[in-house]
Amino acid sequence: MAAPTTDSFMYQTMHRQPADLRRLNAEGWDAARDAAGRLADARRVYVVGIGTSYHAALMGGWLLRAAGADALAVSSFDFANYPESFPLGAEDAVIVMAHSGVKTFSMRSMLRAAEADATVVSVGSLTAEHPGSQLVLRTVEREKSAAFTASHLAAMTVLAQVATELGEHRGAAGVAGLREAIGALPDQVADILARESDVEPLSQAAVAQRIYATGAGPSEIAAIEAVIKVREAAYGWIDALPLEQFLHGPMVAVNAGDLAAVVHVPGAGAARTGEVAQVLHAMGAQVWVIGEPVAALPDVTTFATPRTLELLSPLLTTVPFQILAYQMAVAKGLNPDTFRRDNPTYAAAFGLLKL
Repeated sequence: MAAPTTDSFMYQTMHRQPADLRRLNAEGWDAARDAAGRLADARRVYVVGIGTSYHAALMGGWLLRAAGADALAVSSFDFANYPESFPLGAEDAVIVMAHSGVKTFSMRSMLRAAEADATVVSVGSLTAEHPGSQLVLRTVEREKSAAFTASHLAAMTVLAQVATELGEHRGAAGVAGLREAIGALPDQVADILARESDVEPLSQAAVAQRIYATGAGPSEIAAIEAVIKVREAAYGWIDALPLEQFLHGPMVAVNAGDLAAVVHVPGAGAARTGEVAQVLHAMGAQVWVIGEPVAALPDVTTFATPRTLELLSPLLTTVPFQILAYQMAVAKGLNPDTFRRDNPTYAAAFGLLKL
């Protein structure tokens, strides 16, 4: 297999993200307003997806609740297969996160929603086909790498635009400042990508470490997305849990020398996050803070992300994890784009089912 370079699809797409977000800021608001109008009277809004799209769905749940909606993120597998747990009628709305438009259970979820006469909105690539959707919110061209980057940030941006329109229409205090914060995202993401070399020493060491990632509230989204990226791109050993869940049991498995990535941004979870970071440091873990420094740990490595609303911060704190995953793949001589299908054993194994 050819060793990846900056010609890899993952790298190119990752660095295209500021331009993609600028385009969505310039062109995406009309469609977001249309979607908000369709969602305005919904009894409940389900946001469904699988894989990275499930993490975008989690983001959608946070954003839409801030806009005053009764919103629930559900994996598309559960939504399609356990309808009794997620009752659905014509008074409800479903947002299906489906970048490619080919994943089995996301498409079944869309069909279920259409058959129930629910309002159906979907989020996908510029070319994705979404049978049953009444409105497709377009993001970016279909990803060529198996390790999705730009499509994820774009999907979360689109959801933020919808929440902004919905919340402003309702006068919801939870979306105050959100429109302006979305407008700042392209330059903020560019700032993070320009500092990719800051991650390199850490990524070089990480290939031989166990990695744990954690965050509180919306920051959980960035932490659990790190698992998909590092495993897809670099086949790395990484685990992630919401902050308090990590503390209550799983953290006892952390050993000295493990890498502990802690997402720490201003907000309701910041104080507790700082406390957990101190515990990890006391255990001997190599603590990597993403966001803002933990005052009690002035000497640990911190990748500072630009200040934004806590609600929107996963759009920024996800990017250092993308960089980490890519650089780990480079350090291991792996191609991050292939989903390991360049290995005949894995290609044959994945051929036994349909994603």
